[in-house]
Amino acid sequence: PVVHPSHFGTGELTGPVFAQLVPSSPAYRQQVTQTLLVWLIHQARHRVVITTPYFVPDEPFLAALRTAVERGVDVRLVVSKHSNQLLTNLAQKSYYTELLEAGVKVYLYRPRFLHAKHVLFDERTAFVGSSNIDIRSFALNAEASLLLHDPEIARQLHALNERHLENSDRLTAEDWARRPLLTRVSQNVARLADSLL
Repeated sequence: PVVHPSHFGTGELTGPVFAQLVPSSPAYRQQVTQTLLVWLIHQARHRVVITTPYFVPDEPFLAALRTAVERGVDVRLVVSKHSNQLLTNLAQKSYYTELLEAGVKVYLYRPRFLHAKHVLFDERTAFVGSSNIDIRSFALNAEASLLLHDPEIARQLHALNERHLENSDRLTAEDWARRPLLTRVSQNVARLADSLL
């Protein structure tokens, strides 16, 4: 992304990595995390890898992913194959069809519940913290994340992502289309409560 160290302000330098704390809570008038992530997705040139236990995005976030794919960006979503929240998991799955149709690559992590929360943008920028990629984290929860602008951090996160992908199954549109009608209905009904999950 087109992020420059000058964007991080003029605070005292205490280490080699440019980092910025990104807080979010209902106390903020604007959804800080959502706004930042959408902007970074729009800035991405080559790659966006989202790893999150809960994926219940809003429309601006989905639109950013779609336009990124249309620009030729390799967009990947890594989520857990196993979940500890039934209703949230059903709502999350209701988004897979449009993601797959848009060209987003969806990976299901097999070994256990994956609670990692980070987003990698190209080869220089990473977002790591407590925030899930869901409406609740964007608007209702008190969250704290770090925006890191450093190629070495990005390299390490890329290596971690590769290990996650090695232990994941890629979901195809053909396989996803075979799920039973009752499953589709339950997923879409759960999606109606997306802002409460």
